[in-house]
Amino acid sequence: MDRQGNTKISGIQTEIETFLFDLDGTLIDSSKDIAVAVNYALEKLGRKSLPEKEIIKHVGYGGKKLMEGVLKTEDENLIKEGVRLFREYYFKNPAQHTVLYPYVEELLLKLKKEGKKTGIVTNKYEDISREIIQKLGVQKLIDVIIGGDTTNKKKPEPDPVLFALEKLGSFPDTSVMIGDSEADIQAGKNAGLKTVLVTYGFGKTDLALSFKPDFVIKSLKDLLW
Repeated sequence: MDRQGNTKISGIQTEIETFLFDLDGTLIDSSKDIAVAVNYALEKLGRKSLPEKEIIKHVGYGGKKLMEGVLKTEDENLIKEGVRLFREYYFKNPAQHTVLYPYVEELLLKLKKEGKKTGIVTNKYEDISREIIQKLGVQKLIDVIIGGDTTNKKKPEPDPVLFALEKLGSFPDTSVMIGDSEADIQAGKNAGLKTVLVTYGFGKTDLALSFKPDFVIKSLKDLLW
């Protein structure tokens, strides 16, 4: 793990009371299910399917941005239909292949045992996020879920992060935002939180690093004290 030149995540154990997590690419590996749903939409639109690696480049910014990226168009009607088709398939098949990343359950159990507050702040739709967390059996370990449609603005804006803190009765100076993309780091910083970048997810690590996260880790194991 790294802290911009430091080799220890100092203060996380004692100073931080609330842990907010991104979902896709941070807590869950949902790449296969998202890719299948996107290719379903592309097929219905008469487009060629895309490799999973190409699709995942556009994950993390909400359904509209996802379809804009894979369709490579600014045609609002086409994008809207793509989102509808994506949702049509994905909402029926949200966790056929999706799994928790290593150490997720152990970390959440540890945080709960320590009396810490936990939340998910994702640009994914709130209802589908809840369904996935339930299917993966960790819903009781998460205190609040804020989706991309919960507040008027998505990450990288601070609004969903601040709303999560409000729901939890928490404060920015004793909270941390953990995620794999620049949107997570920006949202956390914009809301006044400490930030942790994980490097194993879907995000563009170099871009995320340019926003100077407080800590950088290769595994959630690094947060198990």
